[in-house]
Amino acid sequence: MDQKKEDVVHAENLEHVNSVDRYHDDIEAIKGRDLVVDDDARGYVDPNLIITDEENKKMRWKIHKRVLPLMCLAYITQALDKGTLGPASIMGWQESVGAKGQDYALTSTMLWAGIIAGEPIANQLVRKLPLGKLLGTAMMIWTALLIGLAFSLTIPPVFAIRFLLGFFESLFGPVLLSITVQWYLKDEQPFVSSIWQSMLGLSNVIMSFFGFVFYHIKGKASGLVGWQWLFITVAIISFCAAIITFLFLPDSPTRARFLTEQEKVKYVERVRSNGQGLKHKVFKKDQAWEAFKDPYTYLLFALALFNTLVVGGINTFSSLLINKAFGFNVMESNLLSMPLGAMVVLTYMIQAYLVTKTKQTLLVMIGTVIPNIIGSVMLITIAPKTNTRGVLIFAFYLMQFFQSTNPSIFSLLSRNVSGQTKKSITYASTYIAWAGGNAIASQLFQSKWAPRYLNSLYIHLGLYGCFIITCIVTRTLLVLRNKKKEAAMSSEDNTNSRAFEDLTDIQNPEFRYAL
Repeated sequence: MDQKKEDVVHAENLEHVNSVDRYHDDIEAIKGRDLVVDDDARGYVDPNLIITDEENKKMRWKIHKRVLPLMCLAYITQALDKGTLGPASIMGWQESVGAKGQDYALTSTMLWAGIIAGEPIANQLVRKLPLGKLLGTAMMIWTALLIGLAFSLTIPPVFAIRFLLGFFESLFGPVLLSITVQWYLKDEQPFVSSIWQSMLGLSNVIMSFFGFVFYHIKGKASGLVGWQWLFITVAIISFCAAIITFLFLPDSPTRARFLTEQEKVKYVERVRSNGQGLKHKVFKKDQAWEAFKDPYTYLLFALALFNTLVVGGINTFSSLLINKAFGFNVMESNLLSMPLGAMVVLTYMIQAYLVTKTKQTLLVMIGTVIPNIIGSVMLITIAPKTNTRGVLIFAFYLMQFFQSTNPSIFSLLSRNVSGQTKKSITYASTYIAWAGGNAIASQLFQSKWAPRYLNSLYIHLGLYGCFIITCIVTRTLLVLRNKKKEAAMSSEDNTNSRAFEDLTDIQNPEFRYAL
């Protein structure tokens, strides 16, 4: 009996050894075509895993519940933080700090200058450090800076704090874009990016409401004026959001505490088809050189620049335009800014729906320029009178459509650039253009052109033309690249087997560009 038992045990051990050998043979067989150099994906890759449509829907819904709300919370918080000066500008803030001439416009410029200075550093930190912790820390720093802004009663410290707010905000876009790529498929990214970026519109609604409420604080309450209470209230909201983000926003799918080890493999394999991996910390010189040589890098730069040269000025001066140019009083201006924010959310959703439905991002972006052209022409040709105020505010609402191209630009960035080093450089250059456009935009509204800023609107019309031309050139480049890849494709090339090798979009023969 003991002998038989020994034989059974020996047979079981032999089978175990054989199965281990077969396992290693399988691994060796796929090593050449499924090399995993991705730091976060390593150990969680199974190229043979099949995810059904039903499983995919359940997984996407779980991401929507556990990750997307935190991304939205973070984005709306930073929008509130940097948007405080909008309502404050017509609540006595300018008089309190002694702002004159272009001082108010320079507060916006300083914030964007801080972002420009921070972007090269931020994108390298995003490549190396845990994303959730990085973003949560930046939000805590914003809170402290906003408290400082509430007690700054001269222009120099205001400029300094706005620069620092921008410097730490430079982490924001790259972090959220990287999280979007880690969790969502290419076809899902335009809609998801529009969701969290539409929080900018919701923040406008909230900030306009706060402006309306705190405007009613006359004189000093507990030694502080209304705009100071506004800043402090937003800072408290920011602090709470920072703690939540730091504790609960996962750094990547493989570090998410709400997923089991088996689920982590599924979530990694879910984004295999993106061909972009999760995270790789090693800096590759060849990818950096490719980023600088690639014409697509400069086309993204131009798209972001032309967009924000318009949008940045409209956002900064919206309260002043409604108040001074259209003839509404302060309380009416704050109330009218609420549907302005709602309009931003609506246009973002329309843009996301059209991009997802048509899969023609650049053509939809061109169509989005048309309402802005119509609105600009209306503001130029219709003189502000009591009986034309309604038409003017309608035209101004119409001009919010162009802002909705912003998430589409960044979805073109997130979906069409691969290779962790190349992405970090291309992300940085695009966000520098985004920040640079916003920084310059407020300077296109010269105080000598107030209150209607007609010259500013003429400049905007020229920028719309430049934007449309850039969209056409960009689409032509991507179409030609896809055709070239298709022509060179072999029978082994359409398996997404090289998704975690940290290849660039040009190096990977399986990569296809979204149009």
